[in-house]
Parts: sequence; C-alpha cells; structure tokens
Amino acid sequence: MEFEQLSHWYIFGAVLAAAVGTALTRFLPFFMLRNSKDMPLLRYLQLTMPLLIMTLLVFFTLKDVDWNAHYGLYEIGGIACVVVCFLWSRNAILSMFAGMIVYMVIRNLF
Repeated sequence: MEFEQLSHWYIFGAVLAAAVGTALTRFLPFFMLRNSKDMPLLRYLQLTMPLLIMTLLVFFTLKDVDWNAHYGLYEIGGIACVVVCFLWSRNAILSMFAGMIVYMVIRNLF
C-alpha cells in the first residue's frame, strides 16, 4: 500500500491508537500502584532499576563495537567513566552523560 492511497481517517486512527497505547503504558502504573507505596518489591525495584538500565545500555552499546580497530579502548574508557561516576555519585543520569562526554572527547582527540 502506497502512502498516497492511505486515507486521512486511517492515518488519524493509527496516530490515535499509538497515543492511547503510549498514554496507557505511562499512566497505568500510577493508577494501579497508587495504594501500595510501601511494598518491599517496589523498594527493591527502585534501588536496583538504575543499575539494571545502565547495564542494558552498556551491553546494547557494545554489541556493534569493532574490537579490531582500536581494541575497544574508546568504549572501555567511556564505560570506566560511567562506573566511576556512578560509584562516586550514585546518579545514573550524571554517570551516563559523563560517560558519553568522555567517550566523545576521547574519540575526537585520538
């Protein structure tokens, strides 16, 4: 099906379905877990989720690395910066941005 053949209602419906699906995945946990703030599982997830997300981002980043070109030294430098920043500050966002900045500086200088 070509783009010219799509009706305006079909496009509107697709955008509306995507918006409703996105809104449900964003707002549904707040409504479902409103009365369960002191659950041990939620406290555990709150403590471990930033580290889990950072680990997934590291593995996703390293899947396409050409280890023969520079032996992955740029990537290892960025990962080392993320680890040091996270152990120092316990702030996942700061650690990821610092690692990206260090990686880009190392990559552009050498």
